[in-house]
Amino acid sequence: MGFKKVLYRKKIKELPEELLPREKALRYGIESLSDVELLAILLGQGTKDMNVLGLADKILQGKSLESLKNITLEELLKIKGIGKAKALQVLAISEILKRIEEEEEKLLFSSPDDVYKHIKWLAKEKQEKMIAIYTNTMNQFLGEETVAIGSVNVVNVKPRDIFIPALRYNAYGIILVHNHPEGECEPSKEDIQFTQMIKNLSIQMGFELLDHIIVCKKGYFSFASNRAI
Repeated sequence: MGFKKVLYRKKIKELPEELLPREKALRYGIESLSDVELLAILLGQGTKDMNVLGLADKILQGKSLESLKNITLEELLKIKGIGKAKALQVLAISEILKRIEEEEEKLLFSSPDDVYKHIKWLAKEKQEKMIAIYTNTMNQFLGEETVAIGSVNVVNVKPRDIFIPALRYNAYGIILVHNHPEGECEPSKEDIQFTQMIKNLSIQMGFELLDHIIVCKKGYFSFASNRAI
């Protein structure tokens, strides 16, 4: 009998702590979990013959969570141990994935207001952060990355942390956003110098720095709107 089969037939409480999804998430962070482990947490319980890890593995069949977008009620009910209640749990995940995808497809940054609506949560952060948003030639959202956390000022941000993801996303445009947790939205001297440096590097590397937005509790400052970029 294979290792997985033995593992999945054991009761969850009989497994070593390092194999338990909840304990692993609490110790190492939710991002450390595999797709099977994430689904197991969402399902909660397994069946009489199979623990929740085995059930999650059986549903995914070696595929990623993204594959659940196309799963149907009929397909789920054919899986031994899946009744209507658990099938609806999985279908709820499927619908969430679809809606997130639809939202990302619609996300278009045609003005600084659009960016601010997307990223205004950053104004509530107590720690300084810089986010890089990547777009295509039509200013449609491709992805975003946190490129710095806890920097005293932007001079500590490494340009490579901005441009390496841009290459990975095959991006055209870059929008930088960072917060002033305790201050005003107005850019500092360092903010202005940093923005000019990134603009020049962007041109050299074939990208376009579309904007640099500073958010604070009172709103935001856009370099593009103020013709400072």
